Amino acid sequence: MTEQDAALEMLVERLRWPVKMVRWKAAKAIRSLLLNDKTRMATTKTLLAWTAARQLESEVTSGLSVLVVSPRQVLPPFGDIEASINAPSMASDFFLYEMYGVRTDRWRSAHSGSVPADFSAESYFHEHQTAQVPPILKNELEYLEERTRLPFLRQWGFEWTTLRERLRVGYTRYPTYFGDFGLQREGIIGQFIQRQGELYRSAYQRTLACAVEEWNVPFRAVAPFSAYGMPVLPDLFEVEPTPRPAWLPQIGAAAFDGKDLESVARDLFSHEPEDDFQTVLMRIPLDQSFDEFGELELAAYFVDDGFELDENQILHSSWQMLQLDRYQFDMVRPSLEQRKQPGKSGTALSVCCDEQPTIHGYWHDEYYQRGLSLPAPYCFQHFTLQQARADGIHISIGKEEVGSAAIWHDAWTPVYAPNSATRCGTITRIRRSQLASAAARLGRKVGWFVRLSRMEKPEGSYDRSPKDVSAFFHL
Repeated sequence: MTEQDAALEMLVERLRWPVKMVRWKAAKAIRSLLLNDKTRMATTKTLLAWTAARQLESEVTSGLSVLVVSPRQVLPPFGDIEASINAPSMASDFFLYEMYGVRTDRWRSAHSGSVPADFSAESYFHEHQTAQVPPILKNELEYLEERTRLPFLRQWGFEWTTLRERLRVGYTRYPTYFGDFGLQREGIIGQFIQRQGELYRSAYQRTLACAVEEWNVPFRAVAPFSAYGMPVLPDLFEVEPTPRPAWLPQIGAAAFDGKDLESVARDLFSHEPEDDFQTVLMRIPLDQSFDEFGELELAAYFVDDGFELDENQILHSSWQMLQLDRYQFDMVRPSLEQRKQPGKSGTALSVCCDEQPTIHGYWHDEYYQRGLSLPAPYCFQHFTLQQARADGIHISIGKEEVGSAAIWHDAWTPVYAPNSATRCGTITRIRRSQLASAAARLGRKVGWFVRLSRMEKPEGSYDRSPKDVSAFFHL
């Protein structure tokens, strides 16, 4: 093996790294090699060999994810990819259809048969089914079970047990090597993909296959649920972290010295460049030396005259969520109902909404957790088109850009506090004329909600605990 071959194998193996962001970055690097005429053949050979060695359905989709976001002209022949899939699933068939317009239906035999009547999953399965993988998998199987009266949850446990015994997979728990016990005791953890996580995801896919083949559930009724096994979302895959805005100062202890939240926010806005766009949302990690897990959020809201926050009230832009139901991110945005949050007096309507694709790609979870926030559709009188590019997400009306969102990494780590996300900074902007028109059309004013989230250590305590303080003001 040459040094180049060894490096390539190490890169592809990063598709199994426990940190989702590493998998995403590795996939980008592999795709760049596929796009290069000089490295395409060797990279394709290594990627297909790696995929062929995978014994779990979810790991196969990781290998295919690199190809599904690659241009059609660099893909290998269909037969070569099909031959590399030794753990087929509905999810991998979906990828093949996306790339070639062909389905194999090999997933129909990829299950362990119907769960025996006397089967009972061991306690580990139940204790870790929402820790090793997101609760959505259990929730969707519960939904299918309620609708069909078939044992989807027990089948999931049966498939998990069968895989664990056949592959001799150990019982993995929280990966302490990505932090320390003190952080975990304080609730500072991260979301990691471990071997058991792959087992749960694969058992989920096998459960869906069993439902179609053994229980005669119509394929069209089950197929949409396989989408929760997709690691990537096309278009969003292209987004890269941008540099921190040059005008944005570091936010350390000095920024709060003798100042209230309103003063801190006004000082930040005084640094904003004078152009055609207004910042309507910022989520800013605090300086590491001040609070490694703290953040400052500034978010614009359309409010009634005399709006006031209730005592200790926290406004959430995620209150407004735009669900996208296609396997892509670039699209015309649907309309969104206005959901107003009541305060002590009056109501507040978020200028921004969080974009949440139903088929979202779990490698992007850190960004979803942070919030993919864009000016809400009701800010505009016309439908807007959203597009993900390397420098962030942009929305436009025709050829005119009317809003954007960018993400930067600020001494990023995969761990986070219970009242914040990983150290990703975000900034969302809207064209000033559109913001003014929206406020007038809605008959509201624009006000600012400010939230400071910290992990504070109370006097006499050894452990930090989350604390949020907030304020509201008009510019």
